[in-house]
Amino acid sequence: MKKVLILSILIYTFQFHCVYGQNPDAITTILQNVSPDAIKGQMTFLADDLLEGRQPGTRGFAIGSKYIETQFISLGLQPGNGSSYIQKVPLQKGIVEVKESYLVIKNGIKEEKLIYDQHFLLNPYFNSASSGVTAPLVFVGFGIAAPELQYDDYQKRDVKGKIVVFLRGAPNTFPNNESAYYGTPDVKYKEAIKRGAVGVITFSLPTNKPNTWDAMVKRSKGGAFKWVNNQSVPSNSYGALKSIAVFNNEHVEKLFVNAPETVQKIVELAAKGKSLSFPLNLSASIQVKTNIKPIESSNVVGVLQGSDPVLKNEYVVYAAHLDHFGIGAPVQKDSIYNGAHDNASGVAILLEIVKAYHSLSVKPKRSVIFAVVTGEELGLLGSDYFVNNPPMQNGKIVANLSIDMPFFFHPVLDIVPYGADHSSLGLQTEKAAEILGLKISPDPIPEQVVFTRSDHYSFIKKGIPALFIKSGFMTVPQDKVDRAKSDVDWRSTVYHSPQDDMNQLFDFDAATMHVKINFLIGYFVCNETLAPVWNNDDFFGEKFKKK
Repeated sequence: MKKVLILSILIYTFQFHCVYGQNPDAITTILQNVSPDAIKGQMTFLADDLLEGRQPGTRGFAIGSKYIETQFISLGLQPGNGSSYIQKVPLQKGIVEVKESYLVIKNGIKEEKLIYDQHFLLNPYFNSASSGVTAPLVFVGFGIAAPELQYDDYQKRDVKGKIVVFLRGAPNTFPNNESAYYGTPDVKYKEAIKRGAVGVITFSLPTNKPNTWDAMVKRSKGGAFKWVNNQSVPSNSYGALKSIAVFNNEHVEKLFVNAPETVQKIVELAAKGKSLSFPLNLSASIQVKTNIKPIESSNVVGVLQGSDPVLKNEYVVYAAHLDHFGIGAPVQKDSIYNGAHDNASGVAILLEIVKAYHSLSVKPKRSVIFAVVTGEELGLLGSDYFVNNPPMQNGKIVANLSIDMPFFFHPVLDIVPYGADHSSLGLQTEKAAEILGLKISPDPIPEQVVFTRSDHYSFIKKGIPALFIKSGFMTVPQDKVDRAKSDVDWRSTVYHSPQDDMNQLFDFDAATMHVKINFLIGYFVCNETLAPVWNNDDFFGEKFKKK
């Protein structure tokens, strides 16, 4: 296999020489020099207990950030934010003051005060320290209006001045792209505001395993975060919704005691991709008190200037998030959430990609930005801040490649390139995969809507074509492990736990393949005459067209 790989690379180096001006052996040498030991070394430091889980606003995160800055300097990158490598990202942390917050269900003259953590949770309200609402409840299915699918859960129901109650996620009859988009809270909250709702209560289907109640309660104790603008206004705060509550589906019957349909009927219809909309003939009084405090954090940004006098003002951005969950609830007597695979691995791979570009004798035509961002685990905050406050003095971003726990527990024989089928980036992906002898596989877990769950989605929402590459489940014949099962099991046993540390059996030779594929794709994009474009009639291309 190694001989075939080298032969493939040699064939393409002629093209590199003719079109891109590289020495015929340059790319081959660069790819062969990608170091598994370097990736292991970078991960070993970034995932060490010394960094205490790299939570934004902590000393451990600051140490990691300073380390990345020094690596950018040593690899010859220019500062990406004026004269600095640091792009400050002002955050706010909001924690619900449980003793001063409540949810009361009103059934005529009867009232029932529900129990926090047992029956419901509340999202922090970022627009003021205190917010409350009393209003009738209306059930609106999944809370989705998708005109291109002739689907509308609201069904012309008047919800102005009311609290809407809806299911999390999207109908399983939706195509993957539409499900990924319409199932996001952001889209649903904006639709509720557009319809005049003043509050939201959500709950999950019993089959929604990734969002177990215990997991949501545990996550809520850490609070929520927003980035703020120069006027200290929090981003995506949905201020018109005076309260956003999450209901425990084991107790959701409390919301449907006077409803014209049962919860069982709603669940049955949801399984068929159908929904109903009706008043719940109840009202609720919700009060949320929020403790809001500022958090200092930052992105680290370095730039490799392009060689073409015109195209150098177009940027290809590589991004990987540095942050993880810090120190939290102990699991198996360990309370440090090291985030080795999530995402010390992505940062280590990005640094090897920087090294590959640094080795080029002829720099690419377009400029390359390397961004190690904050707050991915808090809602893609660092990347969202970056694309809304781009640090370049002029020019535009034309493509993004994000690297987030790409999976290298076994040899990489195939890749799942999220985003490749949405834009012309698919062409560069196919070319790079062919050179490296990799197969391209479809999304094996579409129900987990991976496409909207990492930093590439921040770029997509700004109309920028983006890629997010993970390895697939193909294995070598001697590998007796069912990787389709073991990789998915990792998500339910190790993911977001203190056990995601360097004691895992990583395949660092496999990790080098993620360096090679991401480097080659970005390199091709940097040197093409035309910038990447969305495919005709692509769902995300149409939704997020640049204005």
